[in-house]
Amino acid sequence: MPQLDRVIIFGQIFWLFFIFLITYVVYTHFILSNLLKILLVRWWKLKKDITQITLKLRLTNFLIDWNIQMLRRIYAVTKNILMVLAKKLTKNNFNKPKLVLNDLNFLVIKISLETALYSNKNITKSGKYSYWT
Repeated sequence: MPQLDRVIIFGQIFWLFFIFLITYVVYTHFILSNLLKILLVRWWKLKKDITQITLKLRLTNFLIDWNIQMLRRIYAVTKNILMVLAKKLTKNNFNKPKLVLNDLNFLVIKISLETALYSNKNITKSGKYSYWT
């Protein structure tokens, strides 16, 4: 076979390794470096997004817990105020029970409405976030 002749086979092997070496160097220098840069940028962006999401999630949970504690305090204070008012109203208006109940109902509705409005606004504000920001 003329391709495997002892005179020209060493030249063919030399050029095979030489072309392979040149293509390997070009491939690693130009193509792989750009590919690695793209993968590194994607990895850093993903890491940054994950940390932002976890921070927002922790902050949201903290704010919700804080709002729940504040609501409990507001409820306890409101309950105490209403109990004191009910005792005072019953002492002052012992002969008029309907008036006392109407005043008491009005106070309960007013306080619960104000508490619900202000607290729900804080809870929903702290609970909003997007995974893509």
